[in-house]
Amino acid sequence: MLHTPVPAPTHWTRALSVLGALLIACTAAESVPEETSGPAPSGRLVGVVGHWSDTTIGGPAVVANGEVWSGRTEREALDSVGRALFNEASESFLANTTSPTAFPFAVASDILAFGSGTLRVEFNLVGGKTDQIAGLLFGLRPTGAYYYVRYNTKDGNLALWTFRNGDREVILHGDVHKQLPLGTWHELVVEIRGPRVRGYVAGDTTIAVEHVLATEPVGRVGVWAKRDAITAFRSFTATP
Repeated sequence: MLHTPVPAPTHWTRALSVLGALLIACTAAESVPEETSGPAPSGRLVGVVGHWSDTTIGGPAVVANGEVWSGRTEREALDSVGRALFNEASESFLANTTSPTAFPFAVASDILAFGSGTLRVEFNLVGGKTDQIAGLLFGLRPTGAYYYVRYNTKDGNLALWTFRNGDREVILHGDVHKQLPLGTWHELVVEIRGPRVRGYVAGDTTIAVEHVLATEPVGRVGVWAKRDAITAFRSFTATP
């Protein structure tokens, strides 16, 4: 496990308030499009579920810290977040994000909707009780449902999952199993071309997963972590 100090925790409700302010500012500036057109900006990652804070592990980054998260998310706070993200907070969004099985995720506050294109993020596997894990989230809808491609050290592979109706379901596991070292920055890439999704680890594209979904997964994008993981993320980008 990496022994770089993690910043002192800040209460998650404060982070959610900051998220709401940032997202309201973004949505007030322009209406939400069907999907992005032209180059998408690099996303400022802001926590929605879980405990997220800024860190300086190898430079400016954000970290999801499962060791200090209570595991609970208040409905009132997520009501404000849902309205900031989608101009509404549907019952299904609240049910998904307040579920006892909800997983930590952060969204790129300045990317309103994203369809076909390439997502990239650098991740650092700091720690975790059962395994160390990092993922890219995409297709987040007003219902609170989303997809993600994740790497974990327990399986040593990539896998494509979906989260909906308050729980996750695996779509496909990658065939190649390799252990990535902890305490080191790696890059995860997800390419979306219509309904086709391909994820891989930059520098070793054999660690990969590829699948064709039923439809193109248009929605909010960001990063994902397991409930007990400590994972840092930096340099998130979304390019059409």
